[in-house]
Amino acid sequence: MVARALASRLDRELARGIAPWSSGAHAARALKLTGPRSRRALARSVERLIEDVENPRSRFMSAVISPLPDQVRHAMPVILTLASRLRSAEPVNARGIAQLSRLLSDGGGPCYVPAHPEALTLALQQVSEWLNVDD
Repeated sequence: MVARALASRLDRELARGIAPWSSGAHAARALKLTGPRSRRALARSVERLIEDVENPRSRFMSAVISPLPDQVRHAMPVILTLASRLRSAEPVNARGIAQLSRLLSDGGGPCYVPAHPEALTLALQQVSEWLNVDD
């Protein structure tokens, strides 16, 4: 219950690299983030970036910020690889999951705000590295 109540704070801390075993709340949240249900939902969110670019909705009918087409198109190989990895049974690190969630929800991030042409690709490559589980 504590992990659920503090989810946002715990996610920020896990994204910064705090060890999941540093507290019971962090461990519980890390288990939730790396569980199959959460991973499938996040894979779907990543794939939705491509869908939103390929089939844009009318901006007048939506309050949702649309991803930048050029950024998404450039990052498409990394996006597809991440989605596949999230759907696999391969273990992942909670830091990578938390970072990816933040990246997708950050309206001021490289998905949504013009930046260097490879900004989203580079950010997703970093997330991919953070997903690696240390042996």
